[in-house]
Parts: sequence; C-alpha cells; structure tokens
Amino acid sequence: MAMQWLNPADHFTLMMDHEVRKGGLAGNFCGLVLELDGVPNRDEIEQRCRDFPSRFPASVASLKQTGRRYNWQLSSTRSLPFYCHDAYPRDGGEAEPDRILHDIINHNASPEEASPIAIHLIRQQDKSLFVLRWFHPACDAKGVELVLYHLFQDDTSEGFKDSASTINALLGQWSLWKRIQLGLKAKRYIGSLDKQSSVLPVNDPPPSKEFNVRLVRFDEDQSRQILTEARRHSGLVGTSLYFIGCMMRALEHAGCPSEGEAYCVPYAMNLRKRKSLYPVFGNQVSFLFAQASREQLASREALFSHLREQNKSVIKQGLDRAMLPLLQAASWLSLEKHGQIVRKSPRSQERSSFWFSFTGAMDPEPVDIAGCPVTGMFHFSPVTAPPSLGLLASQHAGRITLSYNSIANHFTDDWLDTMMQAMSAELLGDL
Repeated sequence: MAMQWLNPADHFTLMMDHEVRKGGLAGNFCGLVLELDGVPNRDEIEQRCRDFPSRFPASVASLKQTGRRYNWQLSSTRSLPFYCHDAYPRDGGEAEPDRILHDIINHNASPEEASPIAIHLIRQQDKSLFVLRWFHPACDAKGVELVLYHLFQDDTSEGFKDSASTINALLGQWSLWKRIQLGLKAKRYIGSLDKQSSVLPVNDPPPSKEFNVRLVRFDEDQSRQILTEARRHSGLVGTSLYFIGCMMRALEHAGCPSEGEAYCVPYAMNLRKRKSLYPVFGNQVSFLFAQASREQLASREALFSHLREQNKSVIKQGLDRAMLPLLQAASWLSLEKHGQIVRKSPRSQERSSFWFSFTGAMDPEPVDIAGCPVTGMFHFSPVTAPPSLGLLASQHAGRITLSYNSIANHFTDDWLDTMMQAMSAELLGDL
C-alpha cells in the first residue's frame, strides 16, 4: 500500500490535535463553511465526492504511526465522506442549522479513523450551508481552498502547475550545518519572546468537551474601511498584524484575569506557491509571533509602529524559514513532548495569548456550489485550553467575517460581547 510521510508542519498540527484532545475537545478538525443561496443538487455533490479521490488519492488516506513518525496510508475507499443534513422547520418550530453545525464541529473521531476531508451539506428550504471539514494534519487553510476548487472545477488544468512540497524542498536544499544555524537563530528568537510572560484571557479553565463559534459580519463599506485602516497602520502586507493588534487592545478592554506582561500571538506564514496543484494536501506553513507589552497597547499608533518594526525585523532575519529546522527536529519527538515544548516556556508559562488566522480572499473565489450562489463564508478551528480563544478572519466578495472560536464555559456571554464589540470598534477606528 502506498505511503506518504507527514512533513514537519503536518506533524506540528498533529501535535496540536494531541493537545486539543488533552483538553477534552474532539481534536484538530477545522472547517470552511460556505453559505449558499438555494439548495444544491445532492446527487451532483455525491458524484464529485466519488470522483475526487481518483485524482487525489491522499484525500481518503488514513493516518498511521511507524516508529516515532507518522504517515498517510492510501486507502481503497474511493469516495470522500459526504453527509446530508436536513434543517427544515418541523411542527411549526424553527429550523436548526446552527445546532447541526455545532454537532458537526464537535464530532469526535480518533486520529487513526479521521478522514482527511469530509463534506457536509445542511439543507434548508431556500438556502444551505456547505461545510468542508478537514483534519488539520492533512492540509492548511490555503490547501483546503484548492481542494474546494478542484472538487467543483471541471477544467482543473488552467492556471495550475504541479509543484513539490515547499517545506521539503527548502529543507532539502540546506546542508546540515545550515539547518543547525537556522534552528539556533529561531531558538534565540523564541527565547527573547519568553522573557515576558503572556497575558491569558482565562485562568485555570474548567474541563469542557465543546467549543463554540460566534460570527461578526461586516458589510462592503465597513470591510473597505477596515482594510483602509489596516493599510494605514500596518502597511500593504500587514493585514494580519492589524487584526492581531486590534484584538490585543480589545482583550485589554474586556479585561484578562492573568497577570502576564505582554500579549503574544503566533501567526502563520504560508510558503505555498501560488496556483500550485500539488501539494493540495500537506501543510506548507511556518510561523512567527506578534508580541507587545501591556504598556505598548495604550496608544494605537505606538502599538502598530512596534508590530510593524517587529515584523520587518524578523522577516529581514529570515526567521519565518528559520523555524523550519526546528519543526523538522521536533517531528521526531513524541506528540506529548512536542506539545510541552511548543506551548510552554521554560518557566512553564503558556506562550500564546490567543490563536489567530487570516486567510484573506480565496483565489480563485468560489462563485457557486453545484449551481447555488455563494453568499458568505467563514472558518472554524478548535483551540487549546488555555488560551481557550481563537480569532479567524476571512474575506469573501469584499466582505469580512470574524469567527470567534472559544471553548464552552470558559467565557461568559457578557465578556465575549464586550470583547467583540471592542474589537469591531478597534477595526473600524471608531474610538
């Protein structure tokens, strides 16, 4: 049976699956949700799910452990898992698409039994939700966008080229000595961040087996205003930094119980080549951190000036790529040991104040699914406890949606409302 090893970034997300499960949640299962005008033809989607693995066999692979390492074993299954759910009103009651989506988000499966990709359709009378749920070790968010494209695009050759794994290609071109040098540079970078303890939005969180998603949507005018503010404060390529800085200030406004010295937030640097056909599966990301002390949050101008200079410095030093040798070395560790090193500083303090992701506009952007126009889009992704909170920002048809992911019972509704309102005001500059 054919086998495909996990690359170092895949192993990192598998470690996060282990950490999420330790907290009682279902695991590192993420989702892309498309809101549709109308109900697509179920038979067409089923047929496309049956055809997809013939082009991309890894889409139905199963995870196996061989020694200390993990790989995908290609399966004889010839169809992507597809589930159709009806959310029609019954007996005069209201439809319950949110409850069905909540159940999908929190559905559990062991790593060995988890499908890399599963498709769900939640049907209502005149609209529906198309949910692409994936096991994060299988691919990153941009890879999932490619999955969606190839699932519904009949002419899959135009504009896309075969390409090898970006991460493996980079690691392969560096000598052992070069990788050691880069790894030491990255280690010093992380050590400098650990000098300040991270502020956490929750202390000693109780056990919970569920996480929840709350959405905040901005119209086209508001979205343009947000992106204009982002360019003004963070530059043309600093949109993620703008969201992160605004979230830091929103958390400080809502009040965080921990006595940490600084907000520290990991954010991904996607190394995937644009318009690449392969690897559709396999994470192609490194990561950096945005960190700011509580004193620096007092002034928006000072905060974003600091985050811009911080980002410019780490990119100039090549620290995004320098992380890759550390990821490669960690892929030989047990998931338990890897998790301890990544999440906790040498002082046994949690490193991350919250999780963050901004995927930007999809390229190409989906217009319809099986004939039904796409009217909106959002993401979800589980988080560890602590920090118990994640923010995912997405953009579709010029409109921005914020997806707040939080572990149930770790935050009150009043606290979340206060924080989200402050975040919206920060993003729009309405202060």
